[in-house]
Amino acid sequence: MNIQNNVFIICPGLGHVNRGYESFTQECFDTLKDNSSFNLLLIKGVGPTTNKNKTAFCLRRNSLFTKLLGKLINKEPYLIEQFSFFITLIPFLIIYKPKIIFYSDFNLGTFLWHLRKFLKFKYKLLFSNGAPNGPPFTRTDHIQQHLPTHLARALNGGTSLEMQTLIPYGIKFAYSQLIAPKNESTAIKLKLNIPLEKKIILSAGAVNKSHKRMDYLINEVALLSDEYYLIILGQYTSDTPFIQEMANRLLGNRCIISTVSNVEMPDYYNIADVFVLASLSEGLPRVLPEAMSFGLPCFVHDYPVTRETLEKFGFYVDATVESALANSIATYFSNILAFDRQQMKQFAYNKYSWDNLKEGYSMMINNLMIN
Repeated sequence: MNIQNNVFIICPGLGHVNRGYESFTQECFDTLKDNSSFNLLLIKGVGPTTNKNKTAFCLRRNSLFTKLLGKLINKEPYLIEQFSFFITLIPFLIIYKPKIIFYSDFNLGTFLWHLRKFLKFKYKLLFSNGAPNGPPFTRTDHIQQHLPTHLARALNGGTSLEMQTLIPYGIKFAYSQLIAPKNESTAIKLKLNIPLEKKIILSAGAVNKSHKRMDYLINEVALLSDEYYLIILGQYTSDTPFIQEMANRLLGNRCIISTVSNVEMPDYYNIADVFVLASLSEGLPRVLPEAMSFGLPCFVHDYPVTRETLEKFGFYVDATVESALANSIATYFSNILAFDRQQMKQFAYNKYSWDNLKEGYSMMINNLMIN
């Protein structure tokens, strides 16, 4: 076994959680797994094991046992999941001796930092700063920053430019999407039992009222007429029952809330008329370039992250203000605002497709390996 150039890309939620970290990890592995300059191994929390695809057991954050354990020891289930994954990862570190470990879960990286110090391991830690975290970055070796605003924040906080690489998340983007018209939605709506005559508003993200602010979104859609229909897709959380009750009360039969696989997401992008992300803070929300790749107008809170992500193709509102989002969506449909879907799709492809980012990711890993 040649272990000189082993690189781990790891994610404890992969296989049982549908979230940005997980989809990014899987797609990054799929993109770089055949790279000739290093041997990339994927270590995930759940799933089958192959030559390059390994599973390290973890206590899943959404399991009843982990939730009960969290209450007993006063720790978040997500932290328990990361720590249990870290423990079962140790044999893989001993066997495969990776030169680099590429990760997104912040606490997991902290555990690996302390382990390296204690056992004198030689791996370097490459942190994909998707939350975003920091500065300071004292327990990693290199940081992938996804947007200029995060890079600037780290520089202002004393993190050197040499310790960082600015490169955005990649997304799956078939080149055919650039030239193909938006798919015929009638058949998809019939398959998914979505009303044919409604204007479809789509949002994707954890179904909560804290970070993703699905409660704000429901309130805003409730201000619109009955011709609008809301679809919320995402990982269920402790807030989800509250969100579901609220949607039932305010929107009735013009809203669905569901969890779907990444494979199913294109159907929903294809039937949507607009995409909404109501959160007030993000790293780089992967759902926005994904929505752009399907030609969807994106309505977002107006702040540097969304401006840098969408540039001239976003519809920006103050999502702290009641009715701001509803008014913006209504104005868009009333005025049929000029919107060049083809130009937006080309922008998304150029900036976010793995086709165009593959070389940059390879360079980031190779540079860390030799320095």
